[in-house]
Amino acid sequence: MLTQKRIEQLSKMGSKDYYMTSLYLNIAQSKNGEFKIVLKDLLKERRLGLEHMKIQKQLSREQSQSLEQDFIKIENFLLRDYVHRDASKGVAIFSCSASQFWEFLDLPQSVPNYLNADFDPSIRTLSELLSDHRHYAVALIDQTKAKIIDVNLGVIKEHGSFENPTMTKGKSSSKEGDKERHEERAQTDSTSKHFKHVALELEKLYDHSDLMWIVLGGRKNYISQFESMLSGPLRKKLIGHVVVAPDTKLEDVLVKTNSLAKRAEAKHEKDIIDQLRGESSHGGKGVFGLQPTLHALRKGGVETLVVTKGFSAEGFICHKCLFI
Repeated sequence: MLTQKRIEQLSKMGSKDYYMTSLYLNIAQSKNGEFKIVLKDLLKERRLGLEHMKIQKQLSREQSQSLEQDFIKIENFLLRDYVHRDASKGVAIFSCSASQFWEFLDLPQSVPNYLNADFDPSIRTLSELLSDHRHYAVALIDQTKAKIIDVNLGVIKEHGSFENPTMTKGKSSSKEGDKERHEERAQTDSTSKHFKHVALELEKLYDHSDLMWIVLGGRKNYISQFESMLSGPLRKKLIGHVVVAPDTKLEDVLVKTNSLAKRAEAKHEKDIIDQLRGESSHGGKGVFGLQPTLHALRKGGVETLVVTKGFSAEGFICHKCLFI
C-alpha cells in the first residue's frame, strides 16, 4: 500500500547519470481495453520525443538505450503480464533499466495519464493522492464486541475484530442485592478490560502506520468511556464520533466517516495556510512566491512546503550542484 515513507524512499532513487521513466495510467476503464490504447499513444509520443532529447540534451548511447529499454519493459508488462484487479483504478511504474530499478504500484484511485523521463522519479501525483485521501482508522466499540477499521487511499478494510470474554458470574449470595452488585462490578471490570485491549490494539496500529486521524464509533456512553483510555497522542488524532454499531457494514461506515475526514482535511489545510500567513506577515519564517520558496529550499530551511494543485512553472535544475 502507498505510504508517505514509500514516497520518500522513491524520491531518493534518482540518478545523475541515467534517466528515470515515470508512468501513471488510469485503468478504471480497463474492461474496454482503453488504457492499452492510451499507453501505446503515450509511448509513441515519448519515443518521438526521445529523438529530440538525444540532440537537445546530448544523451549518451547508454542513456538512450536505458530509456528505450524502459519503454519496452513497461509496454510488455502492461500489455502481457499485468493482471487487473477490480479494486485497481490506476497504476504507477518507475523504471531505470541502466540501474536495474523497477517499481510498480497498484493504486485504488484514478490518476491522470502521464509519461515522463527525467533524472528524478515524478512523485507529485502520489503525494497528491495521499493528500486527497488521508489514512485514518475507525474504532467501533460496545460492551460485548469491537472492531478496528482501516481507511487508506479511500479503501476501507477491517483491521481487527474483538469479542469481550464471557462475563464473570457472581458467586451465590443469600442476599439478592449483594449478588446484583457483585455481578455489576464483574460486568464493569470485564467491559473495562475489553476496552483497554481494543485501545492497545489501536495504539499498535498507530505506532506501525502513518495514520493521520482517528474516528470513534458506538453508543455515546461507551465512546466517552473508551476515549478516556486512549493515550494523549491518540486523542490528539481524534476528529469526531459516529453512532455506529461494530457489526455495521464497512461501506456504511465509510459513508458516515468520510464527511468527518473531509472536514478534518479542510481544517488541516486552513491551519497550515493561516500559520504560513501569520509567519509571513509578522517577519517570521514564512515566505510566499516561487523565488523566495526556491531560495529557502536551497538553504535547506523548509519544514512545510505548500503547493497549489496543478501549479507549474518553467525552469531547470543543475544536477551537479542541484541549483533550481
